[in-house]
Amino acid sequence: MEIMWIFLILAIVCALFSDKIDAAFKADQKLKRIILIFSGGILLVCMIAVIARNLN
Repeated sequence: MEIMWIFLILAIVCALFSDKIDAAFKADQKLKRIILIFSGGILLVCMIAVIARNLN
């Protein structure tokens, strides 16, 4: 259970700092979109896992 929360926190932090990461790599907003999509996917998977675990 703890590993899921670590991934969730990392996804949120990456999403919050996606502008700065994109600027550091000078990727013209392409990397920012990829980071946000990846973070959203991780967030969705973690929420599904939490809901599935609470149903059992």
